Amino acid sequence: MADALDLTPAYCKSVASFYDMFHLQPVGRHIVEVCTNVSCALVGAQQVLEAFEQELDTRAGGSSPDGTATLKTIECLGGCGWATIVAVDGHYRRYVKPEDVPEIVEELRNG
Repeated sequence: MADALDLTPAYCKSVASFYDMFHLQPVGRHIVEVCTNVSCALVGAQQVLEAFEQELDTRAGGSSPDGTATLKTIECLGGCGWATIVAVDGHYRRYVKPEDVPEIVEELRNG
């Protein structure tokens, strides 16, 4: 790509790595983003994230071994009044609790 744009590879990588929607590695069929900003953190975002890590068998920033999902943290999804917010393929889930996670992951696996 750098050659086609007459840019350095480092410049192209710096631009691509800046934006969340560009992926430098293969990703799962679904993207799960857990908001970790202060509003979500105060009502259990860390526990929600840990539940996703357990259900998907991956850490934040990785993908599940079966390729179902890539799990990411995100600084803010703008839904502070509905915390904890989780975006699944860009669609918001509001008031997510750790006990909701197995059902969400099952939906992802079953399409």
